[in-house]
Amino acid sequence: MRANPTVRAITAATALSLAISSVAAAQSVDEEQLVFAESMPSTLSAVVTNALDPGNYNTLVTGTAKSYHSERLGGRDKPPVEPKKNANKQPPPGGWIERGPVEGTDTVTQAALSLAGEESPNLMLVSGGDWTANVGIARLNPSTTILDLNAPTPCLDESGRADASAECIAGAEAAPGNYRAIEFAVEEGAYLAGVIAARESRGMPLGIISGALDCLECDRYVTGFINGARSVEPEIEIELAYLADDEVAGFGDGASAKTYAEAFIEVYQPGVLLPIGRGATMGMVEAACEADVKVIGAGIDISAERPDFRQSCVMTSIVPDVARAVEEGMYYFSTGGGPPVITYDLSGGGVTMTEEWFVSPTKRVDTNEFFDAAKLAIQTDQVEPCPDGCGVFAPEPDAEDVAVAG
Repeated sequence: MRANPTVRAITAATALSLAISSVAAAQSVDEEQLVFAESMPSTLSAVVTNALDPGNYNTLVTGTAKSYHSERLGGRDKPPVEPKKNANKQPPPGGWIERGPVEGTDTVTQAALSLAGEESPNLMLVSGGDWTANVGIARLNPSTTILDLNAPTPCLDESGRADASAECIAGAEAAPGNYRAIEFAVEEGAYLAGVIAARESRGMPLGIISGALDCLECDRYVTGFINGARSVEPEIEIELAYLADDEVAGFGDGASAKTYAEAFIEVYQPGVLLPIGRGATMGMVEAACEADVKVIGAGIDISAERPDFRQSCVMTSIVPDVARAVEEGMYYFSTGGGPPVITYDLSGGGVTMTEEWFVSPTKRVDTNEFFDAAKLAIQTDQVEPCPDGCGVFAPEPDAEDVAVAG
């Protein structure tokens, strides 16, 4: 995203030194379909998660997948059993494997690659990995279906490989038949959050702190929020900063994120803060609430995590419906159907906003009209929260081969 006079991108070192000196709608699958998906008791399912994501997020992903595996597919919820030599009775087929949470995209990718090679699961749900590698794993292991959670739309060439030109000429249809990407149009919720924030800031600047520069999902939140705020207050000042240059430092240390947010708030005095830090988000939320700064959750329901903050500082949270996405992805696996990319957006209810702002007794009366108008404009395609594209991966030459070979 380009910087402009009122959106200044700040590195962690810069901000700290200053302080010291001063989605198409998702295809809906109804409950009856989910319940009566074909039973597959011999299925071997596996899940790989990223420790840089919030613990409750990983718990939701793993718990939902394990429940669907055992209750809907009829699968065993224990690891696969090795056949015994000279045993008259063969062990039960199928099973359940968990790998992780492991820290960082590269580590998740290696865990997924190793798991695919060692166990050849029928279904592998990967959360927080590298989609280019996951596409490669799916191609190398045609008997394993890869369910890629929170992945961008694949940028592929006609051969179905990562398109180094970033032209994405073949589209998602070129992905291997056993690869499914699940993406959330969080920029739509972020746009609405920007509308609310701009109306409620009362002339104060808005603040955004993101974990790392190369975070695709973070870019969706940032761009949508800025465009939403500018749609109602074109000249509003917005300060944008990044916690670190790499994802482990940016998302893995909540204490450092809190310290950084405290410095950011002291320098820029934002009226509203949007912290986008995955596992480190709550540290920034604590800093904002302790400073009486309004805060908006990005991917985390802050009030559910910290009910004590609900009335004091939480405006709203932008929440993707992860459980629904996991269940529907596994349903498509069980039926052999589904599109290569499943997008969850505002219109389909796959991205929602929590209710704190809507019941706030202090909000401006006319903000309702701005919010409702913006929501309708998004749902009817009159407004594009990311008109120039955001959260789009542009692979480097041989990126897929490097990732898969690891």
